[in-house]
Amino acid sequence: MIVATAGHVDHGKTALIKALTGQQTDRTAEEQRRGMSIELGYAFLQPPSGRPVDFVDVPGHGKFMRTLLAGVACVDALLLVVAADDGVMPQTLEHLALIGLLGIRQVIVVISKTTLAAPGQINALEQDLRERVQAQGCSDPVCFGVDSVTGAGIDALRTHLLQTAAATREHAGDQPARMVIDRYFSQPGLGPVVTGTVIGGAIAVGNFLQLSDSGETVRVRGIQIHHSDAQRAQAGQRCALNLSGDLSAAAPGRGSQLLAQGRWSPTDRFDAHMQLSVSRLPGRVQLHVGSATINARLVPLKGFTSARGSYGQWILEQPICCFQGDRFLVRDPAARQLLGSGRVVDPYAPQRGRQHPQRLAVLQALEQPVLSQCLEQLLDASPDGIDLQQFILCRQIEQLPVLGDDMFNTGHWLFRHSRLRALAQRAVQCVADQHRQHPQRLGPTRPQLARMLDRAADSRLLALALRNCLNNNLLRQTGACLHLPDHSPAPDPELQGVFQQVEPLFLACSPRPPVIGELTEQLSIDKTSLLQALDRLCTAGLLVFVSRNRYLLPGAADQLLEVARGLAAADQHGSFSTADFRDQSGIGRNHSVAVLEYFDRHRLTRQQQGLRVMI
Repeated sequence: MIVATAGHVDHGKTALIKALTGQQTDRTAEEQRRGMSIELGYAFLQPPSGRPVDFVDVPGHGKFMRTLLAGVACVDALLLVVAADDGVMPQTLEHLALIGLLGIRQVIVVISKTTLAAPGQINALEQDLRERVQAQGCSDPVCFGVDSVTGAGIDALRTHLLQTAAATREHAGDQPARMVIDRYFSQPGLGPVVTGTVIGGAIAVGNFLQLSDSGETVRVRGIQIHHSDAQRAQAGQRCALNLSGDLSAAAPGRGSQLLAQGRWSPTDRFDAHMQLSVSRLPGRVQLHVGSATINARLVPLKGFTSARGSYGQWILEQPICCFQGDRFLVRDPAARQLLGSGRVVDPYAPQRGRQHPQRLAVLQALEQPVLSQCLEQLLDASPDGIDLQQFILCRQIEQLPVLGDDMFNTGHWLFRHSRLRALAQRAVQCVADQHRQHPQRLGPTRPQLARMLDRAADSRLLALALRNCLNNNLLRQTGACLHLPDHSPAPDPELQGVFQQVEPLFLACSPRPPVIGELTEQLSIDKTSLLQALDRLCTAGLLVFVSRNRYLLPGAADQLLEVARGLAAADQHGSFSTADFRDQSGIGRNHSVAVLEYFDRHRLTRQQQGLRVMI
C-alpha cells in the first residue's frame, strides 16, 4: 500500500514519517538546512509478516504544488496531517480539495502536535476535519492524535496502517507492465537507476521495457524494494530498477514512464470526462497526469454536459503516454489555482468528427467497465467497426473477452455479422437500381456507391461488404466500376463506333496509357474533341479516366490492380512502394504515380506512412 502525506507546511508531516518508520525523508542539504520539504521524500514500514506500507512525503508549501501533485498521483491512501495548535490552514484547504478531485477514498486524519493544544480544542478540530473530509466524498475517516516528539499515538497509527495495508486489495496484475518514474540517477559500478511506482502489471529482472520519452528499449538488470534485492515488482509497489545501457541522453525524469514493449503509443490529444469548478478555462492550463505536468488547451464537446460532468478534448503541447481511466488535475499556473479534475476516456481521440452526436455514444460506451458490454455498446455506436489494436492499447488489456455470436473480427477490426450482411444486400440493390436508371453506363465507382449508401468513402465495413460481394459473384468490378455479373452497358451506336476506333490503339500499348498527342495524329482529330470523346467512353464504362490526359482500358486497369494486390500479398506488412509498383508493372514512374493515385481516389488502396496498402 502506498500512502502520501498532505497538509500545511510545518504541520509535522516529515516528523510523523520519521516517528513511524525511523527514516528521514528530507534528503537534500537545502531541505535539512531550511527544515522544510522541497522534493518528494520516501520511506517504508516493513512488518515482520504481511504487506508493507510505502510513504511518499510531499511538501506542504504552496510554491511546491507541482511537486505535491506528482507525489499524490499514484497512491492508495492519504495521511491528512493538521497541527493541533494551528488548525486548518490555507494549504490544508487546498489539499482537502485534492481528495475530492483525485477521487481518493482512503483518508486518515492525523492531528499532530497534540501536546500544544487542549483536549477540547483537539476534539473540535477532529469533528471539523471529519466533516470536511466527508464533504469530499469520503466515508467517515479514522482520526488519530499524535505527537512525533513524545511518541504519543504513534504506535496506534502504525498498527492501523499495517492493518489497512493487509486488508487492501492488491492491484490487478493482468495488465501490461507500467512504471511511473520519479527519480533517475547513475550509480557508480551499476549504471542507470530509476525509482518510481509500478502502477500496472509486473516487472521482473531480465524484462525489456521502453521509455515513454524516447522509445528507447532498456533491460532490467536488477530490482530493489526497500533496499533489498528482488526478482519481481508488481503493481502497487515502489521500487528501484537498475537498467542496462547509457541513458544520459534520454535522462528520464519525473513524469517519464517505463512501459511494456509494443503496448503503448504517445498521444497529443485525448477525450476526457471532467468536473470543472469554473465555467470557462484560461486559454492554456496545466494538466497533471500521473507525475507528469503538461501544458494543454481544452476544446469543449458541445452538448456533452450532464450533472456528472462534461466531456472535452484536450490538445497537448507535447505528446504523452496515458491510458483510459488515468486521472488528471487541471491547474491554472498563473493564478496557482486548481480548476478541476478529470479522467481519460479515449487517449487516441479523433480530431475530425469530435462534435458529432455519435461521438457521445462512443465516449459513453468506452466508460463501460465490463469489457464485453463495452464492446457491444461500441459496435452499436460505431457503424464502421472497432479498431481492436487501438482498443487494447486504450484499455491496457492482455486479451479480449469472448465475443458474442453476432461479432467477428478480421485483421484487427471488429464488426457485426448482421450489419455486414445488411450493407452487402443494400450495395447489390443500389447497383441494380443504377443499372435500371442508367443502362448505358457500366456502374458506379466505390466512392459513388458509398455516397448512395450514405457511408464514408473509406468505410472499412463497406470495403469488406464489397469484397464479399465480389468473392460470391454478386457483383463484379471492371476498372473502378461495380456492376452486376450479367450487366453490359448499352452505349449509343455513335459512341460504340468511337470505341472501336480507339480500342486497338489502347491495346497496342497496354497496360501503359497511350499518349494523347499520338492519338490525335493517328485518329486525325483535334485534342479537345478527342478528350470529349474519351470522357464519354469513361462515363459509359468503356474506358477508365486515370488522370489528366491518361486513360486506360478497364482490363488494363484491372491488370495493374492485380499487380498491386500481388505486391501487397508478398509483403509481411501488406504494403508496397511506388518504386515496387513501377518495377513490377513496367509502366514507368510517372504513369505509376498516376495509376496509384487513381487507386487511392477510388478507395482501392490508401497511403500509409509513405507506402500503400490495399483496402
